[in-house]
Amino acid sequence: MGEMASFYKCALQVNSFTYAKYRGKKPDEEEHYNQNILKHCLDNDIKIVGLADHGSVTSSESLREYLSEHGIVVFPGFEISTAEKIHIVCLFSDELDFVKLNQILGDLGLSQTSNGTEPSELSCLEIAEKIEKHGGFWYAAHITNDNGILKIHQMQHIWKSDKLVAAQIPGGLDEIDPDYKNIINNTDKIYFRNRKPAYINASDIESPEDLDKDNASVLIKMSSPTFDNFRMAFKDPESRIRLNSERENSYQSSFQSISVLGGYLDGLSVNFSENLATIIGGRGTGKSTLISAIRYALDMEPADKDEAKYFRKMIEHNLGGGSVITLKIKSNAQHGQEFIIRRRFKNTPVILTLDEVVSSFKVKDILPTVEIYGQNEITEIAEDKDLIREVTSRLISIDESTMEELRMAHDEIIKNGNEISEIEEKIEKTQQDIEELQKSEENLKFYEDTGMKEKLAPFEKLSREEAQFATLANIVKNSPNPEFNEIQIDKNIQGLELFKKLCEEIRAFNNEVNMLSKRYKECKENLVNAYEECYKQWESRKCEYDAQLRTFLKSTEGIRDQTAMEVFNEYNSLIKKIEVFKPQEEKNHNLINELEKLQAERKNLIEKYRMALDCKRAEANRSLKKINKKKLNGRMQLGILFGQNKKPLIDYLTNKVPGVGEKSLAGISEYPDFDVFSFTGTCRAGIDSLQNEYNLTHSVAEKIKDSLNAENLREIEEMELKDIIEIKLAVSDGYKKLENLSKGQQCTAILNLLLLDNKDPLIIDQPEDNLDNSFIAENLVRILRENKIKRQYILATHNANIPVFGDAEQIITMEEVDGNGKIVQEGLGSIDDIGVRKHVIEILEGGTDAFKMREEKYGI
Repeated sequence: MGEMASFYKCALQVNSFTYAKYRGKKPDEEEHYNQNILKHCLDNDIKIVGLADHGSVTSSESLREYLSEHGIVVFPGFEISTAEKIHIVCLFSDELDFVKLNQILGDLGLSQTSNGTEPSELSCLEIAEKIEKHGGFWYAAHITNDNGILKIHQMQHIWKSDKLVAAQIPGGLDEIDPDYKNIINNTDKIYFRNRKPAYINASDIESPEDLDKDNASVLIKMSSPTFDNFRMAFKDPESRIRLNSERENSYQSSFQSISVLGGYLDGLSVNFSENLATIIGGRGTGKSTLISAIRYALDMEPADKDEAKYFRKMIEHNLGGGSVITLKIKSNAQHGQEFIIRRRFKNTPVILTLDEVVSSFKVKDILPTVEIYGQNEITEIAEDKDLIREVTSRLISIDESTMEELRMAHDEIIKNGNEISEIEEKIEKTQQDIEELQKSEENLKFYEDTGMKEKLAPFEKLSREEAQFATLANIVKNSPNPEFNEIQIDKNIQGLELFKKLCEEIRAFNNEVNMLSKRYKECKENLVNAYEECYKQWESRKCEYDAQLRTFLKSTEGIRDQTAMEVFNEYNSLIKKIEVFKPQEEKNHNLINELEKLQAERKNLIEKYRMALDCKRAEANRSLKKINKKKLNGRMQLGILFGQNKKPLIDYLTNKVPGVGEKSLAGISEYPDFDVFSFTGTCRAGIDSLQNEYNLTHSVAEKIKDSLNAENLREIEEMELKDIIEIKLAVSDGYKKLENLSKGQQCTAILNLLLLDNKDPLIIDQPEDNLDNSFIAENLVRILRENKIKRQYILATHNANIPVFGDAEQIITMEEVDGNGKIVQEGLGSIDDIGVRKHVIEILEGGTDAFKMREEKYGI
C-alpha cells in the first residue's frame, strides 16, 4: 500500500559547526551545535536537511549522523563556486558516504581546494552535467545576491538552460528586488525560459536559530521523503514546491477519514489527503456509494426532489439496517478543531469531540460551506438561477456590517408596514363606529320630531351614565397588566470585584421590580374596588327612576306598532350607542394623523433601505471585479443583475389579480433594472402609467390597478427580489452567456465556480460528465493544481487526466469482492506509486495516454 503525497519541510542549506569560522566568528562546540540543529529542526517540523558546507563534506559528517539517528532525513552535499564564480548548492542521495562525495568533489575539479570558496575550473553547465551523471541535484544559490547568477549578469545562457531546475530566492515572490522581478516572473525577453525554474527558500544556516526563519526552508510534496522523490518533485514545481510564505494562514477544513460498518462498504476504512483525493474503479465497485455515504453522514440530500428520492433508495439499498458511518473531520469554522461525525442508518448525525463526548454543534456549525455534488447535479445547477446564486454567493465578499444594516433597514420597513396595517384596521373599525353613530343620531332625530325625546329626557342621563360605566368597566377590569421581569444572574459569574458590585445592583433592581409589581397589583385591586363601589352607589340611585319609568309607561301611548316599553328600550339603546360611539370621531381623527406620520416615515425608511442596498451593491461589484480579474483569469466573467429575479412578484400578481397570467405580465418580467418601489409608485400613478412603463395591455394594467390595494402594494415593496448571477464563458469567438452555451460548456462554467475558493471541502462524483477532454486537461486540472493546497477535493472519476495531470496526492482504487465494495490496497497511494499507476492505466479512460503526456510535459 503506497503513501499519499504530502508536503515535507526541507532546509536545504544547512552548514556544519565550522561555518561560523568561515564567517569570522568563534565556532560553537560541535556536539552542542549538532544538538541545537536537531532541536530547531524538530521545533520547526523540518523533516529533511540538505548539508551544504562550502567546498567540503567532511566537516558535516558528524551532523549528518546525529540528525539521521534522530529521524531527520539528510541529503549530503556542498556549496561550490563555478568557473563563472556562480554559487551553486549540490545535494545527493543519503545512500552516498563522504568518501564517494569527496570523489565527486574531485570530479568537479575541487579536490585540492584549501578554501571552500575557490571556484572550480569547470563552467556551471559542465558541473550540471556531472552532477546529473552522479545522480545528484543542484540549485542556483542566492540568485539576486553576491555571486548569484542574476547578480553577476551576462549569464542568460545558463539561466535559460533546461539544466537549471531550481533557484534560491531570499524571501517570498512578492518581495523580489524590482530589478529582477521581470526575470523571476519570466516576462523578460532576454531571460525568457520555456518553463520557470522552481523557486525555493534555503538561506545559509549560520546558527541553529536561523532555522526558525521562514526563508530557511521550503515545502516539497512527496509520497515519501526519498532522494528520488525529492528530485522528481522539481519536475512539477507548480504542484509540488511551495514557499513557507505561500502557506495558508488559516486551517482549511478536511475530511480526514471515513469508516463504514455494514452494507455494501462493510469494513471500509480510509484516511483522506487534505489536498486532492481521487476515487477510481470499475463500474459497480462503490465509488458513488462512498461519496453517498459521506453525504448521508452529513445529512445533505440533493436539492432536486427526484435526485433526493434516488439518493434515499441508493442509501437504503447499499447501507441498510445496522449500518454506521463514521467521519473524522477538521473544521475551519471551529479554528482547526477536530470532530467525529457518526450516523447510524435512519438516525440523525451525532457530532462528537475526539474523546467521544457528544457536542452541541450541528454539521452546519463545523462545515458550513461544504459542497457535495452527484453525477447529474452540476447540470441541474446550470439550469437553476437560485442554485447558481447560492454557488456564487460564497465568492462575493460583502462586509457583515453592511448586510446587517440592510437587514435592519428591511425589518424597519416591514415593521412600519405592520403598524400601518394595524392603524388602517383601527381606522376601518372607527369608520364603522362613526357610521353607526350617524345612524343612531338620525334615529334619535325621529324621537325629537315626535316630541318623545322631551318625555324621555329624565331617562337620557341614566342611559348615558350606564354606557359610561360599561366603557370604564372595560378599561379598569380588562386592561392588560404590564410585565415586571427580574434579571436572572448566572450562578457561574465569579472572580472580578466589579462583577460582585454589578450583581448587587442587579439584586437591588430585582427587589424594586418585585415591589413595583406588588404595588401595581394593589393599585389595580383598589381601582377595581373603587369602580365597584361607585357602580353600587349609581345602581342605588338608579332605583329612584323606577317610579318615574312606571308613570311614563302608564301615561304614554306607543308609537306605530311599538309599545311604550319598546319605545323606551329602543331610545335607551340609541342613547347608549351614541355615548359609546361619540369618542370614535376624535379617535378616528387621531388615527388618521398617526397614519399620515407612518406613511411619511415609510418614505424615509425606504430611502434608508435603498441606500443600504447601494452600499451592498457597490461592495459586491468591487468583489466581482477582483474575482473576474484575479480568480477567473479570462476563463469566465461574472456579473450581477441586482434584484432582478422577478418570479416571486409575478407569482404574487397572478395570485392576487384575477384573469392575469405570466404571459400577460411579460412586460414586467422582461423589464430591465426593475425596482419594486418604482413599480408600486407607478401602480399608484394609475392605469396609463402602468400600461406605458411596463408595456402592458390596457386591460391588464386596469386589472392590476383595481385589484391591488394599499396593503398589497406595501407587501410588494417588502419583497426582497433575489439577484441573478450572469455567467459568461470564454469561447473561441468571445464570451457567451450561460443560457446560450451547450450542456458541456454550461457544466464547464459551473465547475469553474465550484472549484474556486472555499475553506470547506468539495466532493464531486464524476466531474468529467458532459465535459470534453480538452477542458479537463487544460482547464479543470489547472484549477485543481492551483487550489488544492488551500482546499480539499475528493473526486470520483473515470478520466485519467484528473489524477494524473492533477498530480493527485491520493488515489483510492476500489473493486468488488464477494458482493462488497473494497479498497485495493496496492491501489491506494499517490500518483508516484508504481502499483497505483498500474491501476490508473488499467481502469481509467486514457490512462496510458495521460502518463505519456505527463512524461512529455514534465519529464516524470
